[in-house]
Amino acid sequence: MMQQQDSASRAAYSITVQELARRIEEHGAGGIPPELRTDAHLICNTPAAIDFNSPGAQGFGVKRAGLSVPGSIMLLVSPGCCGRNTAALSGSGHYGERFAYLALDEADIVTGSHLQRIPEAVRAFVASRRERPSVVMVCLTCADALLGTDMERVCRKAEAAAGVPVRPCYMYALTRESQCPPMQAVRETIYGLLQPRQKWARQANLLGFFTPVARDSELFSLLGQAGIRRAAELARCQTYEEFTSLAAANFNLVLSDEAMGAALALEKRLGIPAIRLRRLYETAKIAKQYQALAHILGIAPEDFTAAEAREHAEQAADAFCQQYGRGAVLAIGSRLNANPFELALALVRRGLAVREILAVPSAADAFYLRELAKCSPNTRIYSLLEPTMLCYREDRAVTLTLGADACLCHPHAKHVTWNDEEQPFGYQAVRTLFERMAAAMRDDDDDNDIDAADKEAAESSDELPVRESSHTVSTLPRLSLALPPFAPDTAGAAAVLYPLGGMTVIVDAGGCAGNICGFDEPRWQEDAEPSAVFSAGLRDMDAIMGRDANLVAKIREAAAELTVSFVGLVSTPVPAIIATDFRALCRMVEKETRLPAIAVRTDGTRLYDRGASAACDALVQKFTAPRPHDAPRTKLGVLGLTSLDFSRAESASLRALLGGEEADKAGTPVRFFDRLDDFREAARLKELLVVSPTGLKAARRLQRQWGIPIRAELPPAFIYEAFSAVLSRLAALLQDGQQREILIVHQQILANGLRRAICQRFPALSAGAVTVGSFFLLDRELQWEGDLHFRDERDFHACLQAHPGAIVIGDALLARAVPKPFGGTLIDLPHFALSGRKAPMHPSRTLEYAKNSISN
Repeated sequence: MMQQQDSASRAAYSITVQELARRIEEHGAGGIPPELRTDAHLICNTPAAIDFNSPGAQGFGVKRAGLSVPGSIMLLVSPGCCGRNTAALSGSGHYGERFAYLALDEADIVTGSHLQRIPEAVRAFVASRRERPSVVMVCLTCADALLGTDMERVCRKAEAAAGVPVRPCYMYALTRESQCPPMQAVRETIYGLLQPRQKWARQANLLGFFTPVARDSELFSLLGQAGIRRAAELARCQTYEEFTSLAAANFNLVLSDEAMGAALALEKRLGIPAIRLRRLYETAKIAKQYQALAHILGIAPEDFTAAEAREHAEQAADAFCQQYGRGAVLAIGSRLNANPFELALALVRRGLAVREILAVPSAADAFYLRELAKCSPNTRIYSLLEPTMLCYREDRAVTLTLGADACLCHPHAKHVTWNDEEQPFGYQAVRTLFERMAAAMRDDDDDNDIDAADKEAAESSDELPVRESSHTVSTLPRLSLALPPFAPDTAGAAAVLYPLGGMTVIVDAGGCAGNICGFDEPRWQEDAEPSAVFSAGLRDMDAIMGRDANLVAKIREAAAELTVSFVGLVSTPVPAIIATDFRALCRMVEKETRLPAIAVRTDGTRLYDRGASAACDALVQKFTAPRPHDAPRTKLGVLGLTSLDFSRAESASLRALLGGEEADKAGTPVRFFDRLDDFREAARLKELLVVSPTGLKAARRLQRQWGIPIRAELPPAFIYEAFSAVLSRLAALLQDGQQREILIVHQQILANGLRRAICQRFPALSAGAVTVGSFFLLDRELQWEGDLHFRDERDFHACLQAHPGAIVIGDALLARAVPKPFGGTLIDLPHFALSGRKAPMHPSRTLEYAKNSISN
């Protein structure tokens, strides 16, 4: 967490609409202050800002967009860190069975040796499907962007090997602000599949969104008046044949700027003209836009007005303004189905007060800003991505928020998230928005507020539909068909640094930091006080030119605005590829910030335990002070208690058992290494208790240097308390007295503790009946004879084939990789580093969950 000292005197950067409009008027785009430019500062990571670094976590990123083609499947070719957050799509159509993962190792991201394996991986993926896919999307990441991979050529080879169309999807966060950013490029890839066919004058396509336009939008009736019998959308195509029929359109209506490149390509290649329509919330502007469309289509404007839809929109707006206009003070975010600046202008012109706009403006927004300055000059603009947003304090004057990000910033206000997947448009958008706003002000339970959305997500997780499809396990090295990537080393390093009061800088283009914040760090949602975690926001030229000085300058400026005690740099695939000298970078940071700096040399290809172990060891090396000869050893130190290994309840249970809850009050001798002072005073410890392998490297360093004895175990009382449900479930399975083989799959020290508890509780079990297996570190000194290390899903699958009646105690996700049929039983033991899931589920749902939820 950030230190609290002087926090009251610090404030998040903001600027009034009037001042910003003046700057743009005088200097053009150059007048936008650096605090509102994402290329000029570190990128702040909070749940409210997740869409920027990880768009797929809360909506449509490249991965989900690529699968919008009916019958398509996707091979993600990347280090594990890039595919981790696909589990965030579990509630969005259950995409899990349509993904496969070809993991890159250290040699791959440097030499590009993985390119030879892609055609065979595609062939194996296609062969594993019960139904032949329509197309295989090969998703590439920043590693291949820097390697300069000719993916068109690789995909042609893969297409020849698999016998189905294969197309590249470029998930290049480095090019986010280029002329062809990833979300524009993926649209061009998708619509590039369309081939020439005979045109139908009565068909038009709606391009722009990956989810459908609301059916009650007047746009459809207006097109009907123009003689259009089919208004086709990608999101409503149920079959690949329906998708290919988009090529028969007479014209395309482009509803989003990101689809304009694809529309122009279709115009050039297939001769389908493009007409641009914008989503607007000012009814007069909507009317003018429809008149312009009527002119293009050769229809009399008076016959193309949607007068009834406009009247309903005006009535809803008037009703809200009359009843709530005086008391409603709004904050508008950017995670919503609107341009926040156009929406703010529309609301202000209706007499409503807009206090804040939480969005990054561009030069294209100059008109809206200029008009807003005339009627609401004191409206303040914040960028959720700017580092000082960690100092943001809720303005209690705000009574109503629009946008999921604004809702998170104003927990005490009324909420309208306004980011439903069904896309509002035209007068229907205006009417529905004001109806939602009125419902929120009335406190209607069924309103689309953020609490209701969270409740719905929680409830839906217990009612997942059953799928009959099984999961084929890969036969190729590093190709995963059943299990998604586990938590990567970058997440492990960040988990250790999170609570220490420093500034954690993920040296990446954005996606790695987004995965950590959006998926692999549960404390973002659990703690009120955020941690200072930033993305370096690297762009292609930063990586190509190695512009370390720019990064150091960004760190210096952010550190000057925040109260932090050190700087922690976490490496990712990008700096690994370009061989960033982190030792020199740390020296530069220390010189510029006057703060100590450490670097954790992760590369996204290894698992979380490697990163967490490296981070603990780096902290010990940097901060542990020598122990005076006459200083007594008085405290117990607990290493390895990470949020990726222990749930919040498990951590609290262990702390309470060891007396940690009263540490600050009564001086109870326990240090959990969740404060920087714990590392500084580590040499004074009497004993070290290591509760996961992530703490072993640092503990052994302290043992060598300061002679501190180590115990690598978990207290039996903790095991019996925290995992009583697992032991009870096991007792029910063993009550018949038959000998059973038991496999425990978790981190090694926890699994060892559970094994001891099982052997003590069930002494009739034969020697060697209980085996520990892990996908993570297995320390030789703690390993029992017969314990197993699983390199990938193939090893786990082979183990259960050799022991078909075993009882497996492990995360429900592992059910995806069991043999078919499997005569054993899986007892759910959640491991956040595997599935990103914190709570166990009812035994009846274990297999169902694994089929439908994770790996999406």
